[in-house]
Amino acid sequence: MKIQTLKIYNFMPYKGRQDIEFPQHETQNVMLVFGDNMRGKTCFLNSLRWCFYGIALARNLREIPRASLVNIDARDEGDWKVSVSVLFEHGKHRYELTRSIDRRENSIRPSNNADFVESLGLRKDGTPIKGDAIKNEINQVMPLEISRFFLFDGELLQEYENLLIEESGQGEKIKSHIESILGVPSLIHAREELQTLLKKARTAQRKDAQKDEDLRAYAQQLQSLEVNLDVIEKNHEDLRNQRLVVDGEISEIDEVLKNTEAVQKRKMKLTELTTRKKNLEEEASGLNDSVNELLKTVWKDVLADSSLAVLKELKLSRESLQKEIERTLSIQNEITVIKKTISESLLCATCGQEIPESYRASLNGKLEELESQLGGSTPDFQQLTELINVIDKLEDIRSEGEVGRIIESLKRTTKINLNIVKVENEQEEIEQEIKGYDTDKIMRQREKKLRFVKQSERIGLQIESAEKQKADNLDKQGKISELIKKHKGTEDRASNKRVDVLQQLETVFKEGISQLRLKLKDDVQEMATAAFKLLSHEETYAGLQINDNYGLSILDPKGRVLDERSAGAEQVVALSLIDGLNRTSGTKAPIVMDTPLGRLDPKHRENILRFLPDMADQVVLLVHEGEIHPERDTDLIASRIGARYEIVRVTATHSKLTKVR
Repeated sequence: MKIQTLKIYNFMPYKGRQDIEFPQHETQNVMLVFGDNMRGKTCFLNSLRWCFYGIALARNLREIPRASLVNIDARDEGDWKVSVSVLFEHGKHRYELTRSIDRRENSIRPSNNADFVESLGLRKDGTPIKGDAIKNEINQVMPLEISRFFLFDGELLQEYENLLIEESGQGEKIKSHIESILGVPSLIHAREELQTLLKKARTAQRKDAQKDEDLRAYAQQLQSLEVNLDVIEKNHEDLRNQRLVVDGEISEIDEVLKNTEAVQKRKMKLTELTTRKKNLEEEASGLNDSVNELLKTVWKDVLADSSLAVLKELKLSRESLQKEIERTLSIQNEITVIKKTISESLLCATCGQEIPESYRASLNGKLEELESQLGGSTPDFQQLTELINVIDKLEDIRSEGEVGRIIESLKRTTKINLNIVKVENEQEEIEQEIKGYDTDKIMRQREKKLRFVKQSERIGLQIESAEKQKADNLDKQGKISELIKKHKGTEDRASNKRVDVLQQLETVFKEGISQLRLKLKDDVQEMATAAFKLLSHEETYAGLQINDNYGLSILDPKGRVLDERSAGAEQVVALSLIDGLNRTSGTKAPIVMDTPLGRLDPKHRENILRFLPDMADQVVLLVHEGEIHPERDTDLIASRIGARYEIVRVTATHSKLTKVR
């Protein structure tokens, strides 16, 4: 498929008639459409989607009502008509598809879809296609399920991360679309038709068996299993519908959260700052308590140095006094002994020998000398005791660095208080930034999403259980059916033969689907890995690994799966997947990307810009100057650019597509 022209009339911001020519050159196949945010890039993509499928999607993937498709200025002027025409080639045929809406004659100011009348026209090689054949013809060119891989919003590429979550309902939905582009549904639908036919054949077999007394018990078992299967299938369908509703709620909340992503981040930052401030205040309070405790004994630290000299003098005095007391006591003791000897007139207490007169005179002389030395002094034990007590008290005054510890604590407290002020200032700035937003509501939405995600996961497990019950039921039916077929005398019954043929065909298709999926996954993995190595600037990665959901994981140099990857890496992997799918399927269609490079660093952006022109015969990039600089970045693909448009703002509700080149 190759688009030649797109004609828009009054579609959303594009008031009046606007014609866009797509590049037709084989190598100059890139069309750049520059536009600021809210000027109409997404609406450009939606015009194509609406023309082909009658659907225009808002950011939350919800369908935009018809009244909102009409340009505001045009409808105020009474012009309610909207039309989009696409002239394109597919195969060897030339098509012109036109879809339009206008208000009904009895509707003055339409407010809902029923107030509009829609017309759809398709010409193939100049010949009009009529009625329902138009939809069939469009499906032959590009079915709606496949279009998501050619018409997509680059900001939504991260949704492909859901493919890595085996129980994700959103991942299952994307998987079904992937298998659509790869052709798997054709076999699946054929198998489902066979299963329906097999179900009817077994019912006929059961009815035949009921006529045979020997087989009646088998027939009753089959009937019970058939009734049970109807209940299981109804439950399975209800669960799938429930998950569709829940996943729709998740998508809607995701869009709301996406639009307030910056506010959420600032709110989370505010919560983080509140916790940090609380921790700082608790730390400051702890330091303050510590300082108060140190102040009780800080006087010791102050007096410790000055008391050392006094303590030294007192200790010297104590030693001197102790020596003096010891000397006095020694003299007193000696005087006592001499006096006793003189008074008893005995030289020896044992033998009783008397003291000679000459020796008595000597003792008296010694006594006089000792009494002279004593000088009437007596030991001052009271003074010694008081001195010892003073010394003991002064020795208790030991420094434990209280002053230094207080100073250090005060320094830390000052630093903490400065940090508290910084935190408070940042809190005030954030509060001003998010003023006017209901941040509590936003956070409740986040919590609500988590509840829905858990609910979706629970429903997913219930769906798996229902599918297992269905498989077990069919297995039992198959075994009973075999017993009926093998019963003597019933081999030639038409119902048995029909069941046998359909069972074999169903088995063949089941195995064929399994083998096809394995082959396709291997091919997609190989193609996506080749693309990834061209897109990624990390040359050491071993490549990509695919799972049953077609989710791709990055392998490190040792072949290990990377558990975490950035939003930019997610976008690179998603683009690799899309390229792998397109190359594997062989589907040829233009790729139209809205905001494809918003999450990428300069190196990845450069790699992707070089790669994109080879992804399809026509590549349309809807970008703003923050993604691709009109001069610097376009030099990388200058030789591949076949057309360049700019979305010019006429008014807040009127944009115009102007061809630059």
